[in-house]
Amino acid sequence: MKNKIIAIWGNPNSGKTTLSIKVANELIKRKKSVILVMADSYTPVIHTVLPFTETKEQSLGELLSSIQISQESILKKCIPVERTKNLSVLTYLHGENSRTYADYGKERVIDFFILLKHLADHIIIDCSSYIHHDLLSRSALELSDQVIRLISPDLKAISFYDAILPLIKERKYNSMNHLNVLSKVKAEMPKDNISHRFGGVQRELEYTEELEGQMRQARLFEDLMEKKSRAYQKQLIHLVDTMVEDQERGEHK
Repeated sequence: MKNKIIAIWGNPNSGKTTLSIKVANELIKRKKSVILVMADSYTPVIHTVLPFTETKEQSLGELLSSIQISQESILKKCIPVERTKNLSVLTYLHGENSRTYADYGKERVIDFFILLKHLADHIIIDCSSYIHHDLLSRSALELSDQVIRLISPDLKAISFYDAILPLIKERKYNSMNHLNVLSKVKAEMPKDNISHRFGGVQRELEYTEELEGQMRQARLFEDLMEKKSRAYQKQLIHLVDTMVEDQERGEHK
Protein backbone atom coordinates (compact mmCIF):
# COMPACT_ATOMS: atom_id res chain seq x y z
CA MET A 1 0.00 0.00 0.00
CA LYS A 2 1.10 3.53 -0.74
CA ASN A 3 1.58 6.05 2.03
CA LYS A 4 -1.67 7.76 2.90
CA ILE A 5 -2.89 11.02 4.46
CA ILE A 6 -6.10 10.74 6.48
CA ALA A 7 -7.97 13.84 7.66
CA ILE A 8 -10.28 13.47 10.66
CA TRP A 9 -12.76 16.33 10.86
CA GLY A 10 -16.06 16.92 12.59
CA ASN A 11 -18.31 19.22 14.56
CA PRO A 12 -17.01 20.60 17.89
CA ASN A 13 -16.83 17.97 20.66
CA SER A 14 -17.44 15.11 18.22
CA GLY A 15 -14.27 13.34 19.36
CA LYS A 16 -11.79 14.22 16.58
CA THR A 17 -8.66 14.07 18.72
CA THR A 18 -9.81 10.94 20.50
CA LEU A 19 -10.50 9.13 17.24
CA SER A 20 -7.26 10.39 15.68
CA ILE A 21 -5.27 8.84 18.53
CA LYS A 22 -7.22 5.58 18.52
CA VAL A 23 -6.86 5.18 14.74
CA ALA A 24 -3.12 5.84 15.09
CA ASN A 25 -2.89 3.20 17.83
CA GLU A 26 -4.72 0.66 15.67
CA LEU A 27 -2.47 1.31 12.68
CA ILE A 28 0.75 0.83 14.64
CA LYS A 29 -0.64 -2.48 15.91
CA ARG A 30 -0.71 -3.42 12.22
CA LYS A 31 3.00 -2.63 11.98
CA LYS A 32 2.46 0.73 10.25
CA SER A 33 4.41 3.89 11.02
CA VAL A 34 2.24 6.92 11.83
CA ILE A 35 2.71 10.66 12.23
CA LEU A 36 -0.23 12.34 13.96
CA VAL A 37 -0.62 16.02 13.07
CA MET A 38 -2.72 18.00 15.56
CA ALA A 39 -3.65 20.91 13.37
CA ASP A 40 -5.80 23.12 15.61
CA SER A 41 -3.81 26.23 16.52
CA TYR A 42 -6.73 27.79 18.41
CA THR A 43 -6.85 25.14 21.13
CA PRO A 44 -3.58 23.14 21.18
CA VAL A 45 -4.24 19.75 22.78
CA ILE A 46 -0.72 18.50 23.50
CA HIS A 47 -1.01 19.47 27.18
CA THR A 48 -4.19 17.40 27.51
CA VAL A 49 -3.02 14.24 25.71
CA LEU A 50 0.72 14.14 26.55
CA PRO A 51 0.99 16.38 29.62
CA PHE A 52 4.33 15.06 30.89
CA THR A 53 6.16 14.92 27.58
CA GLU A 54 9.20 17.15 27.08
CA THR A 55 8.73 18.94 23.76
CA LYS A 56 12.11 20.68 23.30
CA GLU A 57 10.37 23.54 21.43
CA GLN A 58 9.01 21.11 18.85
CA SER A 59 6.24 23.33 17.54
CA LEU A 60 4.23 22.68 14.39
CA GLY A 61 3.63 26.43 14.10
CA GLU A 62 7.34 27.18 14.12
CA LEU A 63 7.89 24.50 11.47
CA LEU A 64 5.22 25.80 9.09
CA SER A 65 6.32 29.43 9.40
CA SER A 66 10.05 28.71 9.01
CA ILE A 67 11.99 29.99 6.00
CA GLN A 68 12.51 26.52 4.60
CA ILE A 69 10.91 23.16 5.32
CA SER A 70 12.48 19.76 4.73
CA GLN A 71 12.09 16.14 5.80
CA GLU A 72 14.87 16.70 8.33
CA SER A 73 13.20 19.76 9.84
CA ILE A 74 9.89 17.87 10.09
CA LEU A 75 11.52 14.96 11.89
CA LYS A 76 13.16 17.35 14.37
CA LYS A 77 9.73 18.72 15.29
CA CYS A 78 8.15 15.28 15.71
CA ILE A 79 7.42 14.40 19.34
CA PRO A 80 7.79 10.65 20.01
CA VAL A 81 5.04 8.99 22.03
CA GLU A 82 6.58 7.22 25.02
CA ARG A 83 6.30 3.42 25.04
CA THR A 84 4.79 3.49 21.56
CA LYS A 85 6.88 2.42 18.58
CA ASN A 86 6.46 3.99 15.15
CA LEU A 87 4.21 6.83 16.36
CA SER A 88 5.08 10.50 16.74
CA VAL A 89 3.13 13.74 17.01
CA LEU A 90 3.37 17.12 15.30
CA THR A 91 1.45 19.78 17.20
CA TYR A 92 1.14 23.35 18.32
CA LEU A 93 2.41 23.69 21.88
CA HIS A 94 0.64 24.67 25.07
CA GLY A 95 0.11 28.43 25.24
CA GLU A 96 0.54 29.02 21.51
CA ASN A 97 -2.19 30.41 19.31
CA SER A 98 -2.83 31.43 15.70
CA ARG A 99 -0.89 34.68 16.22
CA THR A 100 2.24 33.14 17.76
CA TYR A 101 3.99 32.60 14.42
CA ALA A 102 4.08 34.27 11.02
CA ASP A 103 1.40 33.34 8.50
CA TYR A 104 2.16 30.72 5.86
CA GLY A 105 0.57 30.08 2.48
CA LYS A 106 -1.03 27.21 0.58
CA GLU A 107 2.22 26.32 -1.17
CA ARG A 108 3.85 25.69 2.22
CA VAL A 109 1.03 23.34 3.21
CA ILE A 110 1.32 21.42 -0.06
CA ASP A 111 5.08 21.04 0.44
CA PHE A 112 4.45 19.93 4.02
CA PHE A 113 2.01 17.20 2.97
CA ILE A 114 4.28 15.97 0.17
CA LEU A 115 7.25 15.69 2.53
CA LEU A 116 5.16 14.02 5.23
CA LYS A 117 4.06 11.26 2.86
CA HIS A 118 7.66 10.10 2.57
CA LEU A 119 8.18 9.91 6.34
CA ALA A 120 5.50 7.44 7.50
CA ASP A 121 3.04 4.87 6.19
CA HIS A 122 0.09 6.92 7.43
CA ILE A 123 -0.29 10.62 8.22
CA ILE A 124 -3.33 11.45 10.35
CA ILE A 125 -4.48 15.06 10.45
CA ASP A 126 -6.55 15.94 13.53
CA CYS A 127 -8.37 18.91 12.01
CA SER A 128 -9.90 21.98 13.56
CA SER A 129 -13.69 22.05 13.31
CA TYR A 130 -13.58 25.64 12.04
CA ILE A 131 -11.77 25.02 8.78
CA HIS A 132 -12.60 28.44 7.34
CA HIS A 133 -10.24 29.95 9.95
CA ASP A 134 -7.50 27.33 9.62
CA LEU A 135 -5.55 26.90 6.37
CA LEU A 136 -3.89 23.65 7.43
CA SER A 137 -7.17 21.93 8.34
CA ARG A 138 -8.97 23.31 5.29
CA SER A 139 -6.17 22.12 3.02
CA ALA A 140 -6.27 18.69 4.69
CA LEU A 141 -9.88 18.26 3.51
CA GLU A 142 -8.74 19.07 -0.01
CA LEU A 143 -5.42 17.21 -0.20
CA SER A 144 -5.89 14.12 1.99
CA ASP A 145 -6.38 10.68 0.49
CA GLN A 146 -9.34 10.12 2.80
CA VAL A 147 -11.53 12.27 5.05
CA ILE A 148 -13.39 10.86 8.03
CA ARG A 149 -16.26 13.19 8.92
CA LEU A 150 -17.30 12.77 12.54
CA ILE A 151 -20.90 13.60 13.44
CA SER A 152 -22.22 13.62 16.99
CA PRO A 153 -25.90 12.54 17.19
CA ASP A 154 -27.43 15.81 18.35
CA LEU A 155 -29.07 18.94 16.98
CA LYS A 156 -25.94 21.04 17.45
CA ALA A 157 -24.15 18.85 14.91
CA ILE A 158 -26.91 19.48 12.39
CA SER A 159 -26.67 23.23 12.98
CA PHE A 160 -22.88 23.13 12.58
CA TYR A 161 -22.94 21.22 9.32
CA ASP A 162 -25.80 23.27 7.88
CA ALA A 163 -23.52 26.29 8.29
CA ILE A 164 -20.17 24.75 7.30
CA LEU A 165 -20.89 22.28 4.48
CA PRO A 166 -21.84 24.99 1.92
CA LEU A 167 -18.28 26.28 2.33
CA ILE A 168 -16.77 23.04 1.00
CA LYS A 169 -19.08 22.31 -1.94
CA GLU A 170 -16.32 23.00 -4.43
CA ARG A 171 -15.21 19.94 -6.37
CA LYS A 172 -11.68 20.10 -4.96
CA TYR A 173 -12.96 19.09 -1.52
CA ASN A 174 -14.65 15.91 -2.80
CA SER A 175 -17.05 16.21 0.13
CA MET A 176 -19.48 13.60 -1.22
CA ASN A 177 -16.82 10.95 -0.66
CA HIS A 178 -16.22 11.75 3.00
CA LEU A 179 -16.63 8.73 5.26
CA ASN A 180 -19.47 9.72 7.61
CA VAL A 181 -19.01 8.34 11.12
CA LEU A 182 -21.56 8.83 13.89
CA SER A 183 -19.69 9.25 17.18
CA LYS A 184 -20.43 8.98 20.91
CA VAL A 185 -23.62 7.05 20.18
CA LYS A 186 -25.87 6.21 23.13
CA ALA A 187 -28.95 4.00 22.97
CA GLU A 188 -31.35 6.83 23.80
CA MET A 189 -30.04 9.15 21.09
CA PRO A 190 -32.00 9.77 17.85
CA LYS A 191 -29.21 8.31 15.70
CA ASP A 192 -31.54 7.18 12.89
CA ASN A 193 -32.91 10.68 12.42
CA ILE A 194 -29.42 12.16 12.43
CA SER A 195 -28.17 9.53 9.97
CA HIS A 196 -31.08 10.25 7.61
CA ARG A 197 -30.37 13.97 7.84
CA PHE A 198 -26.85 13.41 6.51
CA GLY A 199 -27.82 10.95 3.82
CA GLY A 200 -26.64 7.98 5.84
CA VAL A 201 -23.54 7.11 7.85
CA GLN A 202 -21.04 4.40 7.02
CA ARG A 203 -19.86 3.66 10.55
CA GLU A 204 -20.86 4.23 14.17
CA LEU A 205 -18.76 4.55 17.31
CA GLU A 206 -20.52 3.91 20.61
CA TYR A 207 -20.04 6.03 23.68
CA THR A 208 -17.92 4.35 26.35
CA GLU A 209 -17.19 5.62 29.84
CA GLU A 210 -13.68 4.17 29.75
CA LEU A 211 -12.83 6.26 26.70
CA GLU A 212 -14.16 9.40 28.35
CA GLY A 213 -12.10 8.56 31.43
CA GLN A 214 -8.96 8.17 29.32
CA MET A 215 -9.61 11.58 27.80
CA ARG A 216 -9.98 13.24 31.22
CA GLN A 217 -6.87 11.51 32.56
CA ALA A 218 -4.68 12.08 29.47
CA ARG A 219 -4.41 8.32 28.77
CA LEU A 220 -5.78 8.17 25.22
CA PHE A 221 -2.64 6.51 23.88
CA GLU A 222 -3.35 3.51 26.13
CA ASP A 223 -5.47 0.52 25.08
CA LEU A 224 -9.09 0.14 26.16
CA MET A 225 -9.32 -2.74 28.63
CA GLU A 226 -12.86 -2.82 30.04
CA LYS A 227 -15.48 -5.28 28.79
CA LYS A 228 -17.95 -2.44 28.18
CA SER A 229 -15.51 -0.96 25.64
CA ARG A 230 -15.44 -4.05 23.42
CA ALA A 231 -18.20 -2.78 21.13
CA TYR A 232 -16.29 0.46 20.54
CA GLN A 233 -13.06 -1.44 19.90
CA LYS A 234 -14.76 -3.67 17.30
CA GLN A 235 -16.27 -0.61 15.62
CA LEU A 236 -12.87 1.07 15.54
CA ILE A 237 -11.27 -1.99 13.93
CA HIS A 238 -14.04 -2.11 11.32
CA LEU A 239 -13.51 1.59 10.60
CA VAL A 240 -9.79 1.09 10.03
CA ASP A 241 -10.55 -1.97 7.89
CA THR A 242 -12.85 0.20 5.78
CA MET A 243 -10.12 2.79 5.34
CA VAL A 244 -7.59 0.15 4.27
CA GLU A 245 -10.06 -1.48 1.87
CA ASP A 246 -10.92 1.89 0.30
CA GLN A 247 -7.23 2.59 -0.19
CA GLU A 248 -6.60 -0.79 -1.81
CA ARG A 249 -9.55 -0.32 -4.17
CA GLY A 250 -8.24 3.11 -5.14
CA GLU A 251 -4.79 1.70 -5.92
CA HIS A 252 -6.24 -0.96 -8.23
CA LYS A 253 -8.41 1.38 -10.26
